[in-house]
Amino acid sequence: MEDSGSVDSQQPDETTDQRHVRRHADRVTALLEPLDGVELGEQDRHVIEWLATHDTSVVGTVASLLYRARAVDGAW
Repeated sequence: MEDSGSVDSQQPDETTDQRHVRRHADRVTALLEPLDGVELGEQDRHVIEWLATHDTSVVGTVASLLYRARAVDGAW
């Protein structure tokens, strides 16, 4: 049974390349959200782009760590 509502599922009329680009952009967004308001340099953005190439579970774990660190320290 296929979950048509899955974020990682291929959309109708979407090529495999388009799906990969969309998934990468979604992962970058997931990593940037907990860093909202934090000034990022070129190397920071490079590392975020690199992290976004990893599996969703890795990206989710890193994003969760960032959110939790922010919550402990208050608003950075």
